[in-house]
Amino acid sequence: MVVALMLINFADKAVLGLAADPIMEEFGLTAGEYGAIASSFYLLFSLSAVVVGFVSNRVRTTRILAVIAVVWSLTALPVLLAAGVPALYASRIALGAAEGPTAPLAVHAVQKWFPEQARSVPTALINMGGALGLAIATPTLVYVIAQYGWRAAFAVLAATGLLWAVLWAFVGREGPLDTFNAGLHTAGKGETGTEPHIPYRRLFLNPTWLGALAVGAGAYWSLALGMAWLPAYLERALGHSAAAAGNIVIAPHLVSAAVLLGVPWGTGHWMRNGATGRTARGVTGGLLVLVAGVCMLALPHTGGGLAVLLLTLAFGLPNAMFPLHYLVQAQIVPVGRRGAVLATGTALVTLVGIAAPAVTGRIIDTADSASEGFRTAFTLSAALLIVGGLIGLLTVNPEREARRLGLTS
Repeated sequence: MVVALMLINFADKAVLGLAADPIMEEFGLTAGEYGAIASSFYLLFSLSAVVVGFVSNRVRTTRILAVIAVVWSLTALPVLLAAGVPALYASRIALGAAEGPTAPLAVHAVQKWFPEQARSVPTALINMGGALGLAIATPTLVYVIAQYGWRAAFAVLAATGLLWAVLWAFVGREGPLDTFNAGLHTAGKGETGTEPHIPYRRLFLNPTWLGALAVGAGAYWSLALGMAWLPAYLERALGHSAAAAGNIVIAPHLVSAAVLLGVPWGTGHWMRNGATGRTARGVTGGLLVLVAGVCMLALPHTGGGLAVLLLTLAFGLPNAMFPLHYLVQAQIVPVGRRGAVLATGTALVTLVGIAAPAVTGRIIDTADSASEGFRTAFTLSAALLIVGGLIGLLTVNPEREARRLGLTS
């Protein structure tokens, strides 16, 4: 059910990008104006994630997820009831506020069912749900938009979200692992225990948390850029039809789904055989983001099949960092504060989503051509990916931080 929730979540994020051209044509929008609408999704996204994250320290996560699903489904009403740019802004801002806490709280809810040694795959599956949402929803939404108009796609997603909330009322349960040491089965550790009181200042200002934040920010810039502008890039710069662009966009989503599941599973297996979180999660995540940055840098200088391959890697590989980001934080944060810390990390990472679509639109408007604008925008994204990947390689070390914080000996 949580994987399904993430599938719907990312389909909601992607629908605006898939409908970019008909929306711009209907309302006479420039690239910059459309980019501002896309960026408005993130105006309350981060603030909502932080606020609800701290609420989750005291309120059952399952209840919060139910409320979130209902609220974000209702955010389609402005678009369905009133046609115009203000309605689009209202819908996207409200949707961002509802969806901001979803990913960290979904991870928090599921991690209450699995101890550290069994946590990698469940965490990965949650994040893979987002990639599957994009891969499955893209052709479906493209068809709905082509046959019934772009507003119909918003209506379909709203109905799907409400159906999920009804089913969740019968299925959702809170997990039993409510302390850091619960289920560890290590010497000197019981099934449960009293967690140390660690100030948020120490949880937020250690090198591992900040390093993972830097890698995640670079990866999220790429994600926000891709969701808002990748279909338009394929149509405007590479000359593909809307239908062909919809099919090509599936490729990075499939790669994303593969790395979202495969990388955490592989690193978890590696750690069970003696590898450290620094090597398995920090170095692996940093390298994947670094490679994606190199592919992004080369992308606008190529064409044909090579361009499709590079965009598949550039927009697919960085997503592996999101489950690794959550897993690293779970290694260094007590359960009693994990919901707030995961949500705060997500909020800060996703702040770049406010800028990425709007900055890209402004760059395209001021460039001599759409191709030149996308070239500049992709170079900027590549720089953020490369710098973030290098920071992650040098700083992420969860075992060191757990010892310093007194969570392990």
